[in-house]
Amino acid sequence: AYPSPLNYNNFPKSCCTSINEVICHGIPDQRVLLDGDILNIDVSLYHEGYHADLNETYYIGDKAKADPDSVRVVEAARECLEESIKAVKPGTLIREFGNIIEKHAKAKN
Repeated sequence: AYPSPLNYNNFPKSCCTSINEVICHGIPDQRVLLDGDILNIDVSLYHEGYHADLNETYYIGDKAKADPDSVRVVEAARECLEESIKAVKPGTLIREFGNIIEKHAKAKN
């Protein structure tokens, strides 16, 4: 297996790290994580003809867990994922997942 993002369209790293307002596909760098940050780590790999992708969002320190806006964003994203997974079945159009996520996210705003 090898990391899917590495050198894809000149992407320089093996994984993605998105901090705070970076929505996705952030490039890991030397930035020091601070109490109160939100960090998403996205790991993708290519193995035997297939790409696999997994990401998780973490609260950095107690300050992030205590911030209502941070918790609202992270938990709403988790709920969006859970709601869209419920629709996974043969014949479901890809756009339907986006519709489900958008509807749930707007309800949480």
